[in-house]
Amino acid sequence: MSVLSVRSFGCLTVRNFRIFLRDRAGVFFSLLAPLIILLLYFLFLGDVQADSAAAALGDVPYDEKVLEAFVNGWMISGVVSVSCITVSFSAQSVMIADRERGMRDDVLVSPVTKPVLTAAYFASNCLITMAIVGVVLAVCLVFLAITGWYLSAADVFAAIGMTVMSALSAAMLSTLVCLPLRTSSVHSAVVGIMSAAIGFLMGAYMPVFVFPTAVRYIVLIVPGTYSAGVFRNIFCNGALAELTDGFPASAEQALRDGFTLDMDFFGAKIGTAWMTGIFAITIAVVALIAALVILISRLRRLSRA
Repeated sequence: MSVLSVRSFGCLTVRNFRIFLRDRAGVFFSLLAPLIILLLYFLFLGDVQADSAAAALGDVPYDEKVLEAFVNGWMISGVVSVSCITVSFSAQSVMIADRERGMRDDVLVSPVTKPVLTAAYFASNCLITMAIVGVVLAVCLVFLAITGWYLSAADVFAAIGMTVMSALSAAMLSTLVCLPLRTSSVHSAVVGIMSAAIGFLMGAYMPVFVFPTAVRYIVLIVPGTYSAGVFRNIFCNGALAELTDGFPASAEQALRDGFTLDMDFFGAKIGTAWMTGIFAITIAVVALIAALVILISRLRRLSRA
C-alpha cells in the first residue's frame, strides 16, 4: 500500500467518524435503543428471569440479592452483545448516504481506490461501534455497581476486550451486508429487521433451551451467539459462584444450562474458551468472505477495462 493510500485511508476514516458524530439525533438514538432494552429488562423481564433462576435451583436456599445480581448480569450481557450489531448496522448510514448523494463516485474520481474507500468505511464503523457500545458498557457497569457488584478487575478487562472483538465482527458483517444497498430507505428497513430479529437469533433475549430444536441450530450459525455466550460468563460467573457457594454442583450446573452459560454445540457442551475460539474463527471467516468479495469485484472491473 502506497503512502498516498495510507493517508487517504486515515483521512476518510476520520471524515466518516466525524460525519456520524455530527448527526446528534443518530448518535442519541444509537445510544437510546440499547438503554431502552436495559430499562425494559429491569422493569418487566427481570422478575421473570429471577423466577426462572429460582425454579432451576429448586429447593436449594439462596440469597435473593445475589440471585438478582446473577439475573442482572445475564440481562446486561444480552444488551451489550446485541448493541454491537445494531449500532454497527446503524453506523452504515454514512456509507449509504455517500452512495445516495454521489459522494462515493466523487471520491473514486480521485486517486483513491475502491478497496481503500471500503476499508475506511469499515474502520470508521469499528470506531463508531466501539465508542457507542463503550458508553453502553459503562452505563451497564454503573448499573451493576449500584444493584450488586460481583465482577473482578479481570472480568472488566475481559468485557472490554470482548466488546472490541464484537465491534470488529459486527463491522465486518454490516459492511459486507450493506455494500450492495443503494438507498437510505432500504438501509433503514435492514436496520429495523436486524434490530427486531438479532436478539432472538443470537439467544440474547431469552435462554436458548426454550427455542425449538430447529431454531437452536440456527442460533449456532450466528456469530453473535458466541459473543453473547462469552459476555454471559463474564457478567454472571462471579454472582453464580457466590450464589452456589457450598451447594451441590448440580445447582450451579442447572443455572449454567438453564441460562446458556454453557452452550449445546450440536450435541457437545462447550464453555467460555470454546465459545471465544469459535467466535474468533467466525471473525476470520467473515474477513475472508469480505476479502473475496472485494477481490472478485476488482477482477470484474479489470476485465471490463
